[in-house]
Amino acid sequence: MRNISFIFFLIFFQSLLARDVQEITYSYWNQPDIQIYYSAPETISKNTQIIFVIHGASRKAKQGLTNWLPLVEGRDVVLIAPEFSKEFYNEYAYLMKTTKTGRKLKNTSSDLESSLGNIFNFFAAKLKLSTKKFRLYGHSGGSQFVHRYLLLSNETRIDKVAMANAGFYTFVNPVIKYPFGIKNMDVSDERLKWFLSLKGGVFLGGEDNNPKHSSLPSMRKAKKQGDHRLERGTNFFNHLVELGVKKNMPFRWRYQVVPGVSHDNAGMSLAAADFLLEDL
Repeated sequence: MRNISFIFFLIFFQSLLARDVQEITYSYWNQPDIQIYYSAPETISKNTQIIFVIHGASRKAKQGLTNWLPLVEGRDVVLIAPEFSKEFYNEYAYLMKTTKTGRKLKNTSSDLESSLGNIFNFFAAKLKLSTKKFRLYGHSGGSQFVHRYLLLSNETRIDKVAMANAGFYTFVNPVIKYPFGIKNMDVSDERLKWFLSLKGGVFLGGEDNNPKHSSLPSMRKAKKQGDHRLERGTNFFNHLVELGVKKNMPFRWRYQVVPGVSHDNAGMSLAAADFLLEDL
């Protein structure tokens, strides 16, 4: 009985220490509004940093942010989790440029290639932040969003990135049509050099190896990347290594398989947080 009471005391004590989660409607652009969940430290300092947490296809942005709250306890970090609604941003993982099969969207007014930069500007002003950089984490569909944002946006204020368990990837192949490759996409060598030189990480669940997983993309071109998420992520990382060698560009990404974790955001967040927070 004493052990049970002690556990309840710990849960209660931790709840007292837990950060608040705030919610706002972001409407400061000429695109459909989005909900944003965020959590800031009690005191903002000149060293306060921003980490974006990008949700997967379930669009549970608040839950994704909540998974990070105990990981940033005592850290001088603002967490920001935008929620891209299915109604207005159904193809958010492809930056609202195409569908998952590569069909171009007729309406380009909801393109997301500048989204995080705009949101960063808003929060930097709102919270009076001094930082000029931000960091990114995405799991599953969020991981798809993150690496395409890195390749296709013009944003350069990103200094560290962790992407976990993407369903499939945009390989830097000019012959293969987007979102599986970069055919018809403007990706310069200058952008590739910036991309490869980031402090980035491909994080993969060691048990995310089910070729029949209910949410695993099953398009023909996705299957060509590997039988399951673990294999596809490994092949993508190796592709980046080869690209760096071929183009003689510095490559700073890391590759990490997280043992015992399948397609689970909470489990992957633990590993990604060690990387994203190690120097904060």
